[in-house]
Amino acid sequence: MATNSFLRVVGPDDRIVRGPLLPVPDERALVAATSLETGRFISAELSVDRDDLVALIDRLSMIEQAYVEVRLANDEFPALLVGFRRGIAVVQCMSGPDSMALLAGDGSSAASEVVDVLIMDELATFTGEYVRGSARARDVVVKFVDGADLWSLGEWHDL
Repeated sequence: MATNSFLRVVGPDDRIVRGPLLPVPDERALVAATSLETGRFISAELSVDRDDLVALIDRLSMIEQAYVEVRLANDEFPALLVGFRRGIAVVQCMSGPDSMALLAGDGSSAASEVVDVLIMDELATFTGEYVRGSARARDVVVKFVDGADLWSLGEWHDL
């Protein structure tokens, strides 16, 4: 199996793990993401610290297309869902089992432009009004994990 400096893929189910599986402390995030090795979404959540999360998002944003779901270790909701494609991203928030919102874009794409980003293993179409640069999407996720109020991260539009 492939190995890198911060995550390794093990077992037939392609779970990404870092060291032994331990109880999740408060300051960690739970992450499900596109596998860097296979390009498929792996729904099994992993406990990661902030630095590993940033490194993973940086790696995911550099490949053709990827997807990541992030939530705080002790909270089922909210969860941030980020689809990446060629240097852009769309950030969604699931604030409850039936509640989804899109974060307004940062001007990386014209509002009338149509873009496709990966959501799980499927391409989804969004208008440019919800598109952010990958680095800005990463910053939103980092602020969320650092404890920022979700609604202070930008303008959210309910779906």
